[in-house]
Amino acid sequence: MHRFLLATSLLLCSSFHAFPVENLADCPFPNGTDKQIHSYMCSDNEQFSITDIQTLDKNGKPIYPIDPRQEFILNLTTYNHGPQIDDNHVNVKINQYKSGWSGDCAWTAIPTFGLLNGIDGCDFAHNCPLTSGPLFLILPLDLSQFSAIINMLAAYKPYELEIRMFNYNKGNTAHEEIACVMAQVELS
Repeated sequence: MHRFLLATSLLLCSSFHAFPVENLADCPFPNGTDKQIHSYMCSDNEQFSITDIQTLDKNGKPIYPIDPRQEFILNLTTYNHGPQIDDNHVNVKINQYKSGWSGDCAWTAIPTFGLLNGIDGCDFAHNCPLTSGPLFLILPLDLSQFSAIINMLAAYKPYELEIRMFNYNKGNTAHEEIACVMAQVELS
């Protein structure tokens, strides 16, 4: 019986040793994210649609990959298909594209512990009001207030940001979703 337990223990230990987490296969960058941002709308029925995203350094020169520890500028070409938005809040989820125990590559959620929920979009991005029709937004972004999360992210890996924006106009108590964008990026 002792030999059986010893043999089973050795087999289990050698199995775990053969597949340590740090030796899981690296996944290729999906959707060309090693060269540029890949983005898409979560749904066709959103109030806002985004047609172009560009990232610039604080001097206005194109940058990619993005270093979230440095200030940068996000240029958005978007269209507001509905009424003007004077106030909005944003929830953000982060996924990393990586290999699991099965060896398959997939988007895996990174816990943010709610730190990226309820961000006041007007205060953070200085983009209000968002008028009806075409919008060309130049958004200077400083993510230093989120350093607790940024410091958990590995450099030169593909990440997916799920960004959901909600209507917080005065008198709007439903706070319906008005935009959802998936942005797949490489962070440096």
